[in-house]
Amino acid sequence: MDISTLLLIILIPVAIYLIINRQKTAKKDPVVKKHELIENYKKQMQDVLDTTSHDPSLQSQEKIKLLKKINHELSMNLFFDENEAKELLNVLAKMN
Repeated sequence: MDISTLLLIILIPVAIYLIINRQKTAKKDPVVKKHELIENYKKQMQDVLDTTSHDPSLQSQEKIKLLKKINHELSMNLFFDENEAKELLNVLAKMN
C-alpha cells in the first residue's frame, strides 16, 4: 500500500466526521449573543473594580483602560449600533 492510499483512507473518515459535526453546531440568535457580550463586559468591569478597590487612582486608570478596549471592540461589532454602544459604555462607566 503506498502512502497516497493510506492518506486517503485516513482523511476520508476525518472529512466525513468534520462535515457531520459542523452541521450539528447550533447557531445562536443575535439577541442571545448580544446579551452574552453585555454580560461579559459587565463582568470584566466588575472584576477590574474588585481587584483595584484598594487603590482609587489605579482603579480609575484600569477602568478607563477597559472602557477604551470595550469601545474599540464595540466599534467593530455588527450587533451594536453607535447609540447602543454609547449607552452600554455609559452603564459600564457608572459602575462602582
